Amino acid sequence: MKKVIFGTALASMALLSACSSDNELANVETSANNAIGFHVVGNKAETRATIIDNNNITGTDFNVFAFTRNADGTDGNFFMGEKESVLGETGIKINGVKISYKNNTWDYANASDIHYWPTSTKLNFYAVSPGSYDNLQDHDAAEMNTIYRWEIKNNTKTIRYNAIDEYKGSTDKKNLDVMYAIAPNQTQTKENGGRVTFQFKHILSQVVFKAKTQLENMEVEIKEMKIHNFKIGGTYTLPTASATESATANAPEGTWALTESPIPTLKWGAFTVVKDKAIKVKSNGADISVDAPMLFVPQKLSNPWQTNATTPKTKADADTDHESYLEITCKIKQEKEYVFGSPTEYETLYVPFGTTWEQGKRYTYTLIFGGGYDEHGLPILQPINFEAEAGNWVDDIKNNNNGNDINIDK
Repeated sequence: MKKVIFGTALASMALLSACSSDNELANVETSANNAIGFHVVGNKAETRATIIDNNNITGTDFNVFAFTRNADGTDGNFFMGEKESVLGETGIKINGVKISYKNNTWDYANASDIHYWPTSTKLNFYAVSPGSYDNLQDHDAAEMNTIYRWEIKNNTKTIRYNAIDEYKGSTDKKNLDVMYAIAPNQTQTKENGGRVTFQFKHILSQVVFKAKTQLENMEVEIKEMKIHNFKIGGTYTLPTASATESATANAPEGTWALTESPIPTLKWGAFTVVKDKAIKVKSNGADISVDAPMLFVPQKLSNPWQTNATTPKTKADADTDHESYLEITCKIKQEKEYVFGSPTEYETLYVPFGTTWEQGKRYTYTLIFGGGYDEHGLPILQPINFEAEAGNWVDDIKNNNNGNDINIDK
């Protein structure tokens, strides 16, 4: 468990990250004795799109590629997946041999794509999931070409991905849990039965939010929440087969290049965490997006909004400088009286936000409400302070007569 502090007002967020556990997902079988089949192992991942696990793996697919293996372990010629296919009427070309679930078994989506083991040549295999744009059918061709595509060639193996705000536009637009797998130095043996084993890895980061109040007598009602100023997308370069094979413990991961999106409006993001809700938050805590995690391109948000009570900086300036922050539309009550917002109106507060998202990890942030900033960078809640003065004791001359004397008689 690691705790990080964001700003001075909304206080702390507890950060928990953990790699997903590995789970066997599916076997790819074929009736042909010498045909190349696949054994798939993947990571469970909860996403807003589709939770990929043993219960619904049959609803997804993946694309496979294979190269002949050179003496030094590098990729030689294309053996499998070199043929490009056109996706519908969009004109977008994708390559690879698609593996899908049909007739109660995993098999080649197209019978004409079946490949057989070479007798004397070893192969390096690659796979990308999902292997189609089925979950993005409501996007136009330009969007699909920008959001998710891959290029697996002899000297280039990349996946380009740009995340989307799932609350904008059509509710059918979902982010994808993109994964890849590499299986180097493969041949048909009696032990493997002609099957290639893939260990899929996630290339994105998963983020969820919880919340609680700092004080027991405080209650917050959240209507909407957003994250501002992060990189939406980039290009992921897969590790090489030879590097994967030489790893002794954990296989090396690829690398992200957060290049600017071809679409100017997608360069920096402002994504919605929740919208049109009425989430009640007390000191015992509440879930904000645990059941609907967000997917982001791995990155370091090293430039949080630089504001404080003595040197405030406006939200507009933070946007200009790409400084990260959270935007929370809410109401805050203390002792049943509103200190922010009202019974009929929500108001918006902002919180500087800095963190690091790594590939294949899930991050849970707990917001601890105790304040925040307005759009001018000033604290929204001011504590009630007290001042007191003490006067000098003086004699009451008017009444200070003998009548006030106290005699003690024996």
